[in-house]
Amino acid sequence: MSISRRSFCALSGVAAATACLGLVGCGDGKAPQAEPANQDNQTAPDAIAADFREQGKGQHLVVGRRGKLFKIAPSVIADKLGYFAEEGCDVEFQQVELAEAFASLATGNLDVMLMGVVQTCEYIAKGTPMYMFGGTVLNGTEILATDAFDTPLNAPEDFKGLRIGFQRSETGQIHFRAWLKQAGLDIEGGDVTFIPLDNEQANVEATLKGEVDLCLVNNAFGYINSERGIKVVGAVPNFTGDYPCCRQNASEKAYKQKFRSLVDFEIAILRGYQVFKNDPDTAIPLMVEYSEQSEDYVRAALYGSDTYEAVMNLSPDPCRNAVIDFYESLKTVGTIDTAAPPVDDFVVTDVYRAALDTLMEREPNEQVWKDLDALYRQNDE
Repeated sequence: MSISRRSFCALSGVAAATACLGLVGCGDGKAPQAEPANQDNQTAPDAIAADFREQGKGQHLVVGRRGKLFKIAPSVIADKLGYFAEEGCDVEFQQVELAEAFASLATGNLDVMLMGVVQTCEYIAKGTPMYMFGGTVLNGTEILATDAFDTPLNAPEDFKGLRIGFQRSETGQIHFRAWLKQAGLDIEGGDVTFIPLDNEQANVEATLKGEVDLCLVNNAFGYINSERGIKVVGAVPNFTGDYPCCRQNASEKAYKQKFRSLVDFEIAILRGYQVFKNDPDTAIPLMVEYSEQSEDYVRAALYGSDTYEAVMNLSPDPCRNAVIDFYESLKTVGTIDTAAPPVDDFVVTDVYRAALDTLMEREPNEQVWKDLDALYRQNDE
């Protein structure tokens, strides 16, 4: 299978780490500036082998995870079932917050961060190379209202006159606001009023009090609050189409000096995803233990229930086309400058494709690999 040339392109030279709008979650919000790049960790152009995609096996990978969030389920499953060791991947997981993680990615002190997408785009927009090489979460934002809300929501004009609460760290609000703005609506209060609130639960409370008509919150908040007079009236991808949330992000140093180690890492992730898809009875107890949440909640959030549809999709696919579109949405809502350079060269599919090809050769009849291959052809070529 051929991969487009621009998927393989990489910028030569390394920009120094720059100040960036780091995020508390996966959306926007300001954070302290990154520390200056450590010169020992920067990758000089002449140190990068032309055939770097054939090198870098057996390297130590330092991988960031945030809190006990189960949205990184495939990596947790892979870790707990020993898949990284089986693939010869020397991985060290560290608990980190997003702002420090991306500052460390910028300097090469952290190899991979399993969360964040806006942060990656912001750094790239400022001139610091980072590479989005796989997916962690696709979609994930649901739209809540009270049980009494009865306005049909099908098109942009249906949202006119509504007050919508949102949390800045919720990635889906960016794509949703961009969708309305691109449809010609004034989203600054002329047609639709968006009200930023501190967190998801504050959005739910504001909805119950009638202070907002709708709120945009993360996956499963509709499930948690379903007995309080709250219902899910839609999900952002129902209107905008698929959009990327958290990505598998690599530093330039890791991508260009540890490529084959990243492939082994991705093989283990894909094997964890295979368990997640095929064997919930194995996956759920592992994620309950990791997250320290109730089994009912974990099951509903990851798989849905008889009365609740989970909107979060843990697809490991890089979703190259959707990420490029999302970068433009960030420009539309003013999160990054409209003159920022294209993101195309930094949304790479080669690590993922190599890992998926390996597993398809091992298990040619496995339906999970066939499904992911079909998604790749749809999302990345």
